Amino acid sequence: MDYAIGTRVRIRSDYHWACGALGVVIDQPGWPRTVVGRQGALRFFFVQFDVPQIDADGDGPYRAAEIDGNFLEEIG
Repeated sequence: MDYAIGTRVRIRSDYHWACGALGVVIDQPGWPRTVVGRQGALRFFFVQFDVPQIDADGDGPYRAAEIDGNFLEEIG
């Protein structure tokens, strides 16, 4: 899925961190980006969170991060 700059999104609950967080896709140089891995091409988007998030290792809080587009849901 492709998300335009300014799209409101939610991080899916099955992602490895920031589960359920709300935010907006923002413009960052070089984003979105595509990474080719064992499971094919993955598209990443830079998301600015409504509320800063702590990552799975306990680091943060982060105001924004790259998120795999497969784990984003557009919200209205």
